[in-house]
Amino acid sequence: MSTVLEHYTKEDLFSRTSVRSGEERLGERIATVSEADWTSADSLPFKFVLVGVEEDFGVRANHGRGGADRAFQSFLSYFLNMQVNRFFPSDAVAVLGAVVPTTSIENDQIDALREATAANDHTVSAVVRRITELGAIPIVIGGGHNNAYGCLKGSSEAKGRTINCLNIDAHTDLRTTEGRHSGNGFTYAANAGYMANYFMLGLQENYTPEYIWQTIEHNDAYNVASFEDLQSGELTQDEALIHIAEHLGMEYGLELDVDAIANFPSSAQSVSGFSFDQVRQIIYALDMLPHYFHLCEGRVTTEEEHASVGRGLALLVSDFIKAHIFSE
Repeated sequence: MSTVLEHYTKEDLFSRTSVRSGEERLGERIATVSEADWTSADSLPFKFVLVGVEEDFGVRANHGRGGADRAFQSFLSYFLNMQVNRFFPSDAVAVLGAVVPTTSIENDQIDALREATAANDHTVSAVVRRITELGAIPIVIGGGHNNAYGCLKGSSEAKGRTINCLNIDAHTDLRTTEGRHSGNGFTYAANAGYMANYFMLGLQENYTPEYIWQTIEHNDAYNVASFEDLQSGELTQDEALIHIAEHLGMEYGLELDVDAIANFPSSAQSVSGFSFDQVRQIIYALDMLPHYFHLCEGRVTTEEEHASVGRGLALLVSDFIKAHIFSE
């Protein structure tokens, strides 16, 4: 096993929280999920459970740049220091912990990285399945987009059916099954029967190989609203949202690869893409009952990236929770 689940305690959250007199921060209020609660037959009293993934095996196995393993800790630094106030339902949220590596692998060891990615799939899928079984919505933060496979598998197994999925991403991640990595999680999930209908929002046409365009064209389960469709005016955002609803219905998993956001630190960072505020608007605009929310590919290798990724992911998670706290 290349990764294991590490449970967090209230002390772990408090140690990442800056306390200020007269104020209360999320790190002082938000609960954790104990190992006893994790193995209990009772449902959890939380609507959302947050878990981090601290690996970049899948990114590097796809010949990408490392650093996605640090995104979750950057997220916690900012999320736990947000204010407890009337606008955020802090009592509906708990932190489980993090999926952490048990081994170290060099960049040039592609076969070993792909084996580690496949092993990590088992850890992530088991965690997502268990959160779902306990009655909560998993929010999975950090790591590479290879973890879409574990999110889809875990959710599918918990619900006993295939899962529809919306992916806000510059890339399809429908590459061939050449060994597990961050570029083929959806291919493996579809082939294994975990993913049914798949919609790609913000796909950048110049980054997508012709064989994948042909795959999309010949598979009715796949649909796309490209970034160029939206930029050219061929499709409005409202029209794209209608297409998503028609293709996926109301229940689906939500994937957000931050490389869809222009200039956001990521393994495939681009100068072009959605603005950060556009993505926040999309999260609020989606009319959905989410199976899970997965944010991935944030890359942290400098203090500046730590701040940008941490603040950005904290806002996006907060938006998702506020958008869906009342959905039934």
